[in-house]
Amino acid sequence: MIGWLLTQLIEIVGGWIAEICNWAMARIASEGLVIFDEPVIKEIISKVYTIGLGLWGIGCVMAVFDMAIQYVKGGNGGVTDYCLNFVRGFLAANLFYALPVPVYTLFVKLGENIGKAITGADLVSSEMWTSDAAMANIGTAVVRVLVLLIVQIIMLVVLLVLYFKFLKRGFELFVMIVMGCMYMVSIPRGYVDGFMDWAKQCIGIGLASCLQIIAIALGSKVCVDYLFLGLAIFLAAGDIDKLMQRFGIVSVPKMNLFAITQVANSLRMLGVGRPAAPAAPPKT
Repeated sequence: MIGWLLTQLIEIVGGWIAEICNWAMARIASEGLVIFDEPVIKEIISKVYTIGLGLWGIGCVMAVFDMAIQYVKGGNGGVTDYCLNFVRGFLAANLFYALPVPVYTLFVKLGENIGKAITGADLVSSEMWTSDAAMANIGTAVVRVLVLLIVQIIMLVVLLVLYFKFLKRGFELFVMIVMGCMYMVSIPRGYVDGFMDWAKQCIGIGLASCLQIIAIALGSKVCVDYLFLGLAIFLAAGDIDKLMQRFGIVSVPKMNLFAITQVANSLRMLGVGRPAAPAAPPKT
């Protein structure tokens, strides 16, 4: 009788956890990006786009001076290269504020579709709590119930942490868009390393979300037959960000000192931040 009651308790709690997890996973794409529907955020992005175009124009003017200096020194001026840099900068200035959100949404939808293909209709399956194969090597019924309760609590905590991590990525994308306008002044001059690092970070945010959703679905599927292996996959989903950093893909906004130095040097050439010359003394 006690064993039957404990089994029913596990099934009820497991069903609640599965519903909570699927509710959270179904709202990752929408709630994480709801910040971009706010009028204030739209206005800020519009201003950032204008600033980006202005910085691109400044970079083009500076590139023309660089080309003229090279021509005076006896070179060919590199007209073709500079023209290509102008086109690259123009494309970047018109895409840096519009592409990050669709790219992130594409990665999240891809992860959800792959996850549902692995588990079925739901990303987190309730079958993991009713499978006998997963608990075959664990002792008595009471021990099994305690183990399942501990596993359920761990999985719920991991999924909630991942859910809030997904939510904050919407603001991280907003920060990335604001940071992206600063690279527009250096692209026409041929300095694209900083912008490429910025693009890799934008892609890394979406790729990390996609892999974490797949890991959640895979862990849920594996738990049906191998409980602890599935739990390990759940725990590994939280470390995907760190694993991607080992391969040079950063999924969080990161400061690029070299790119900041490029922007600072470009602005310094224009006299931005330079103290004004002292006024000449009046003639006697």
